[in-house]
Amino acid sequence: MRSTIFFIAVTICLFGLSVYAQPEDRCSFKCSRSHINPLHSRITYNQLPGVNKYDIHYVKIDLNAETGSRYLSGSSTTNARVLQPMDTLVLELKSTMTVDSVFIQSQRVSFGRSTDHLLVFLPRTYQINEQISVTTFYKGTAGSLGVYAGTVNSNGLRYVATLSESYQAREWFPAKQVLSDKIDSTEIWITTSASNKVGSNGLLQGIDTLPTGKHRYRWKSTYPMNYYLPSFAAGNYLEYRNYAKPQGIQPDSILIQHYLVNNNTYFNQVKTNLDKTPPFLVKLSELFGMYPFSREKYGHAMANIGGGMEHQTMSTMASFNTTLIAHELGHQWFGNEVTCSSWNDIWINEGFATYSEYLLMEKIPALFTTTNARTYMQTIHTDVKSVANGSVYVPNASIFDENRIFSSRLSYDKGAAIVHTLRGEMQSDTLFFNTLKTFLTTYSHQTAGAAEFKAVASSVCNRNFDDFFNQWYYGEGYPTYNITYFKSDENRLLLLLNQTTSAPSSIPFFKGMLELTINTSAGDTLIRLNVSENNQVFTIPFSRNVNGIVIDPNNWIINNNGTVTNGIVVPVKLDRFAASLSESCQALLQWESTDETSLSRYDIELSERNGPFRTIATQQSGAGQYQFIYPLNGTGNFIFRLKLIDRRQGITYSEQHSVTAACITDWSVQATPLPFNDVLQLNWKIDRPHRFEWSIFNEKGQRIRQETINIGSLNSIQRIPFTKNIPNGTYWLKVRDESGKQQTLRLVRQ
Repeated sequence: MRSTIFFIAVTICLFGLSVYAQPEDRCSFKCSRSHINPLHSRITYNQLPGVNKYDIHYVKIDLNAETGSRYLSGSSTTNARVLQPMDTLVLELKSTMTVDSVFIQSQRVSFGRSTDHLLVFLPRTYQINEQISVTTFYKGTAGSLGVYAGTVNSNGLRYVATLSESYQAREWFPAKQVLSDKIDSTEIWITTSASNKVGSNGLLQGIDTLPTGKHRYRWKSTYPMNYYLPSFAAGNYLEYRNYAKPQGIQPDSILIQHYLVNNNTYFNQVKTNLDKTPPFLVKLSELFGMYPFSREKYGHAMANIGGGMEHQTMSTMASFNTTLIAHELGHQWFGNEVTCSSWNDIWINEGFATYSEYLLMEKIPALFTTTNARTYMQTIHTDVKSVANGSVYVPNASIFDENRIFSSRLSYDKGAAIVHTLRGEMQSDTLFFNTLKTFLTTYSHQTAGAAEFKAVASSVCNRNFDDFFNQWYYGEGYPTYNITYFKSDENRLLLLLNQTTSAPSSIPFFKGMLELTINTSAGDTLIRLNVSENNQVFTIPFSRNVNGIVIDPNNWIINNNGTVTNGIVVPVKLDRFAASLSESCQALLQWESTDETSLSRYDIELSERNGPFRTIATQQSGAGQYQFIYPLNGTGNFIFRLKLIDRRQGITYSEQHSVTAACITDWSVQATPLPFNDVLQLNWKIDRPHRFEWSIFNEKGQRIRQETINIGSLNSIQRIPFTKNIPNGTYWLKVRDESGKQQTLRLVRQ
């Protein structure tokens, strides 16, 4: 889905509907959640726990609907298997819809209403694994968040259409809004005036002419479908068909079925873009694996919803921009075949669908007339960097804030950008696309989150991606790289790489692959560096003279343009330089030099906790032998170097020396990884032996774990395994020492 947040963005895109041309711009990117605006972006949502007592197998929706009106009437049938003994079946249905009657099989039963819920009182207690079928007859004017209706004066479109993501299915049919419970099969029957046509999920089984003169469209899908993806759109449509023929199903083909306003002028304007859908589907089938609903169809139904919505097998579209067509098609794999397991991980849907746009620009550039992949990724990076912080992962506090779930900057743009970064980090398109295909195959027609994707990527690439996800997915901000390069001799190039970050309280340093282009008069050379610490020095065999260096030339990484400086190398004047730990919390630096003819001074520089080097002292030259003592404060590696200031030839640096120390005046504990899965690790740092008592509490304040432990060494690690019966969610770790000092940490298990 393409999302919108601000009223001005909605206005721009709605204005775009008043003309027939379909430009290749990013308006579509910004404008798909037209029902999200600052007045009601954070919804009040409650869900009765009874919805978890059954598993849905089949839903049939049989409704009367007319264009221009949100009034609906008819019935909905839900078939389910009982998971827990129950005497009441709970469905979600907005209170604006009036329930006339409810039947279990053919027996009429009583019912009740709770806030936005329907309570069906069963004639007996149903036991585990029993099958149950409930049919609800209802009517009413559906809420404007879930059903859209109206006209578009410029082209004459009259429409009524549904849009259920993220919590709006209950506005128009009795639903179970639980992501993990996909509906195995669906039927959607819509009765409307004969002048209308109706598009929906799956295959059209038939069109019935009723005694009233109205037509009933019968659609059916046999693929699993999440609760927010069933849909219909009715309007004064013309139908246009074309076909895709992916490798692997030929000579068969996949129907592409378009319903758009019955206006020949408009059709002629958008036909070129509609005809891009088949080659897009073929290319994404090559990259991701076969189109996941190949037994049915793909298509579009037009309605003024402010953008696009990836309804399974038939996306609802306000316009037909090329990037919007690419985005909603990409969702058929990422979002529909595999759905995010929670709204925290909307990245599975939106990040990959947005990256589908980039991939199609890269692979079929001729079909994008006003932009290209490189410019597109630069635009994405610019949007991400418009604010210094923000994670792709949606925190629990924001899962009912649709502005945050569908944040164009974080869920869409940063979500796509880090997919691109991961591709670059793998340094192999074979590994990257094998990861995508393996993930989709492993979780086909199921739900999954970022943790599952990371596990697949780690398995396919045989490497650990914890740092990558902690930095780019759960963490905030982006790096700025600064490079000083030295031609130390005819055959060696030294690169000194420094990094600052936009949100250092979240991520002080980004590790990973960094590409550089070295410019010379004889041509350019591309190199890749594995950056593991700040102020890292790389020695590159290189015989040519360097004219300049370009950082991240292929836009793999969200980063600001830092400085690239040509350093001057002078003859090495130091005979010796060493750093050692003289006492528990003091660093001893010693160096000697026999040639200080033009040397002005030494600047002593220090890097702490992978931070940038800073000058901590200055020593005038002339003595030949030097000693400097520096008191340490903190724990970890303290990296020292000397900066030599020469009056004639400029600046050079000594080699770096590190001192490892634990110079803390108290104790602290950190929990990693966050979020964690089966094992939580406590990292203790103490100034002396301590006896601790720690407890873990759930969100209800109930203590679920407790332990007393003696920590004797300055840095200790404790691993805490978690059993499967402890559910995912937020927990609190409270630690207290023998003196009563306490520390509290927030934990997330997923």
